[in-house]
Amino acid sequence: MNVLRTALLLAAGALASTAVGFLLGWPWLLPFLGAAVPYPLFIRRVAAARYRAAVGWVLLWTVFQSLAVGGGVLAAPDRAAVAVHRGPSYAREMIHWVRTGEGEEGSPRLYLPIHLRHYAAFCVLSILTAGAASLVLGTWLLNYMNFYVASLVRASMDKTTAALLGWPLWAEIRVVGYVVTGAALAALGLALFRRWFGRGRSAGDETGRKAGIRFPARVFLVGLGLVVLDALLKAVLAPFWQPVLLRALLGG
Repeated sequence: MNVLRTALLLAAGALASTAVGFLLGWPWLLPFLGAAVPYPLFIRRVAAARYRAAVGWVLLWTVFQSLAVGGGVLAAPDRAAVAVHRGPSYAREMIHWVRTGEGEEGSPRLYLPIHLRHYAAFCVLSILTAGAASLVLGTWLLNYMNFYVASLVRASMDKTTAALLGWPLWAEIRVVGYVVTGAALAALGLALFRRWFGRGRSAGDETGRKAGIRFPARVFLVGLGLVVLDALLKAVLAPFWQPVLLRALLGG
């Protein structure tokens, strides 16, 4: 399967899964449908220890998924409000922060515990399900973030600035950090599954060694470092980002 064909399949999958999720309107269905699109490609690359490819394809899918969900919110906001779990409440929280500077986004004391819970859950699910459930969790987070960005664009006078900066730099880094972490811990999960099912038990068995997957600690540390960088940049840049978004919102 060549690169262009794979990219087109990911794009079509993101569009189709979002359309079905919006049509059915079951809030918890959309993350499962979305995650099902890149997971087979992702896990095959992880199983082959091709971590850069695994990360790269999932990141490309996040772009397509963001465009699909964001476009759906712009085209059918009422339907999106039903289909995207936590989308409306998160959009209200974030637009309130844009308007007033008050709220979780600008306060490390408030957002750090939430970030830690999300990241810890993501790590555990990555190991226990070889990345499957953690990709669902990540899709859920991605979807309601895109609901907010599209809602901000709809409400803003300067829609170009809102569209370009609605996804702040630190959040983009967080997405990359999560995907890199997921690749490393999915590999660990696969290694554990193989051990539990009796593959690779003997250190002297050449076949067993080939069947096993070593934990890519360096990959995990890169992912962890990006997640930490996200939290630090958010603390530093959010107070400057908010007035820019406010000007886009009000057109001033």
